[in-house]
Amino acid sequence: MKKIMDKLLNVDKKILIFLIIICIIGIITGSVFMTVLSNEDKQTVFTSLNNFISNFEKLNFKTEISNNLIINLLYALGIWLLGISIIGVPIVIFILFIKSFLLSFTMTSFIMKYKTKGILLGFIYNMPHQILNLVIYLYLGVYSIKLSSYIIEAIIHKKNLNFKNITNRYLLVFSVAILLLILSSVYETYIMPILLKKVLVML
Repeated sequence: MKKIMDKLLNVDKKILIFLIIICIIGIITGSVFMTVLSNEDKQTVFTSLNNFISNFEKLNFKTEISNNLIINLLYALGIWLLGISIIGVPIVIFILFIKSFLLSFTMTSFIMKYKTKGILLGFIYNMPHQILNLVIYLYLGVYSIKLSSYIIEAIIHKKNLNFKNITNRYLLVFSVAILLLILSSVYETYIMPILLKKVLVML
């Protein structure tokens, strides 16, 4: 178990810090972007929030769990596969930026629409599953970029790499990520709406 944890937590700190900075930039950008939208665009966003709040009790849970699982797993699979290519690094960075952007944009939208209540509603809507998803994509991104750098280094310097060890660790990280994303999707589909409903009744 200790060896498995060491493999999971032994990440390249420089890449991790770089990607965290990208996520912070995405969060700041998402918040600012919502505030500078035109009134018409803001009303469109607010209408979407109203529709969700009004109709989330009528959601088809089987459809929702399928959609959430497919979206989350496709993101993870995409980041994982991009690590095998030598041109995937910019795309991985862009995916993390977009996920951070959307997280912040959604939270800011709730706050602007529902004021003080929006803080609580946005918190329940995003926490902890969206934060967990972002952390999972962040760690997958670190390993993805690291694998790409290994491949590029091997090509440039014509070095032989121990792809067995690299691939085993990469598969382990991906497997753990998939498990956590499944749990996150279940929470998002079945638990988050219940919490949101209770808070709406209280408010």
